[in-house]
Amino acid sequence: MRLLLTTIENDCIHSKLALKNLYSAVEGSPADVSVKEYPREMTTSEIYDDIVRGDYDIVYFHTNMAISSRIDNIAELVKKAMPVVNIILGGREVSFGTRKYMEDHPQVDFVFRGYGEMILFRFVKALLTYSFDFDRIGGLAYRENDEIYVNDFPENMDYDKIPFPYEQEELTARDQVYYQSFRGDADRCAYAQVLPDRSISALPLGRVCSELRYFLIKEVKSVTFVEKWFNYNVDRAYKIWDYLISNDNGVTKFIFDVNGDYLDEETVRLLSGARKGLFEFNMDIESTNAEALDAAGRKANIYQLMYNISKLLQMSEVKVNAYITAGLPFDTPQQFQRTFNKAYGLGTATLNIRILNLRKGTLLREEADKFGYVYNSRAPYQVIANDFMPAPELIKIKDIARVTGLYTGTEDFAQSLPRIFRDTSVKPYTFFQGLTEFIYRNDLMKKTGIKENLYRILYAYAQGQYDSSNETLKLQVLMDVIHDDLENSMSPEDVKKFDRKGWEL
Repeated sequence: MRLLLTTIENDCIHSKLALKNLYSAVEGSPADVSVKEYPREMTTSEIYDDIVRGDYDIVYFHTNMAISSRIDNIAELVKKAMPVVNIILGGREVSFGTRKYMEDHPQVDFVFRGYGEMILFRFVKALLTYSFDFDRIGGLAYRENDEIYVNDFPENMDYDKIPFPYEQEELTARDQVYYQSFRGDADRCAYAQVLPDRSISALPLGRVCSELRYFLIKEVKSVTFVEKWFNYNVDRAYKIWDYLISNDNGVTKFIFDVNGDYLDEETVRLLSGARKGLFEFNMDIESTNAEALDAAGRKANIYQLMYNISKLLQMSEVKVNAYITAGLPFDTPQQFQRTFNKAYGLGTATLNIRILNLRKGTLLREEADKFGYVYNSRAPYQVIANDFMPAPELIKIKDIARVTGLYTGTEDFAQSLPRIFRDTSVKPYTFFQGLTEFIYRNDLMKKTGIKENLYRILYAYAQGQYDSSNETLKLQVLMDVIHDDLENSMSPEDVKKFDRKGWEL
């Protein structure tokens, strides 16, 4: 029996580990198991060709919102070419609304709901022993006699039973690896896909430190922890961070998704001793509107959250990426502006704007009518509008998010932007809204792909802001400041090229 475990490369960090963990569940079985993560640049046709060439008996696709449509298409093609092959899909995208999904996708024979390792183990055993007792496999959905059967989610599995996924893998200093220290849904907000009765199952601290030591010895480039809210247990997170600080190899970076509510002063003091570049934190602010957070199931004290982030930035070299969300209940365009301005004012490395997605199995999706939500019926189920945010405003915010991403997140404009804000007293959101309108009005988006043009665009837009205030001298100073940023971020050859052409776009 030949089994292929596969997916398409994408930005979903959980998918990075899924195939490794699934393989560990059947590694010692008589089945001939292959694992392939196809590069995202491969075409659907190329992936289909490769799978058919493999002549597999079973093909498992791990899917998520980012790749669901491509996976569905490939699975359909494979099934048409090889009608006897068993097509399996797994991942949270198909773990909710499973029956409807299988009704709409007849090419799919089985679905794994929830964590798939034990499901796969029992499924392969059922095939190899010819027992075919699919009704006894928790988390399995299957077809039988033209009927669809959806079993209940499986019992929570002790995560410590899953082997270390990199045990047989030779890592190098160039590798970016993904790691999970616990399972379960620490984040139970109304827009999170929460599996039923999922208690936290954490690896013992001794095992975590031992496995992290392996990455440190190999001097891998980075380790990304895939779990949401790594510091759900403050004491546990403290001990792991303390271990990494004490055993820092001077090279490896560790990336965490951190709940800012739980950052106490003792933890911040610990983090103040970390090397610059050792830690990178992704932190959700979402909104500064308490009513919106409450409706979304986030019981955050926004003032404490903002204080904790500010304190962390003041006292440590931890890189912080902040995230805010547009489209939450009760968040009007005006309220979103306030959130943007407050979040930007923290001075985080990046400020990322997300448009809310109403994913399958989330409470907000179930209560969509309550808030007047209109959303895309196809993945990633992005919100189009609700009672508080009209569609044109969300489009504006998406455009502003693109432009903000061009001018933040690096040191390329470290002097220029603060100078403009200081000279004009303009609020960050007002500035980026105006810059965005300027770019789109003058059809300049196509020119932003060339880095030097970003400096020209910034100066061209600033001219209008300064001229309106009769600030000719300040504008000349700004030109020098922008040029200093350009010199600090580009090669001498590129600077000379810029100077030859000048400031004209």
